[in-house]
Amino acid sequence: MNVGERRIALVDDHRMFADGFGVLLASLRPDYQVRTFDEPIAFLRLVETAEAFDLVILDLVMRSMNGLAVLAAMRERKCRAPVLIISGIGTEPPLAEMRALGARGFVHKTADTETLVAATDAILAGRSFFPTVSAAGGEDGDGTDGFDDLPLTDGLPSLAPRQLEILHLIGRGETNKMIAVALNISENTVKSHLRAIFEALGVHTRTACVRKAQALGLI
Repeated sequence: MNVGERRIALVDDHRMFADGFGVLLASLRPDYQVRTFDEPIAFLRLVETAEAFDLVILDLVMRSMNGLAVLAAMRERKCRAPVLIISGIGTEPPLAEMRALGARGFVHKTADTETLVAATDAILAGRSFFPTVSAAGGEDGDGTDGFDDLPLTDGLPSLAPRQLEILHLIGRGETNKMIAVALNISENTVKSHLRAIFEALGVHTRTACVRKAQALGLI
């Protein structure tokens, strides 16, 4: 790698967007070397080999694995690369969950080119990039200043990384036993996490849990 080059991993199963964004960054920032992954598991396997990136850009909603679950898995694998979350969801983004997991920023996919590149530049420079919230409740500005003084997003549950992983597995239809095996924990521990998840989401069944999580953009 040449001096000054910055390595960026872009994890997004929407191939057209991923390729387009990669080309865009390469044209505007020649020193940014973008590697795209359309399958989160492939990216996580590379992380396990200690492959280093200066920035990881994660899509929030992917078919095989939610972006928040990928971020939680990164942290469990001791990957400390700064993370920018992107998404095209039409509902309010789970900013509180993103921050709780250590994400450094969020940008909606409908943002203009200037905003997308500015977010990338800001996080690579060690800053955060979240949307600021206006008094009317809408987004205002690029969010690079004063975000830490704002309250966390109202109405969104606060879930631990392990609970987000379990929530993702519930969304895939996994049983408690299957989740226990996948995460190498006991079924009683799974049940304990499920009770906490249900309480946080204000639901009483797995089906309602999945629907609520989908509505909030958590899975």
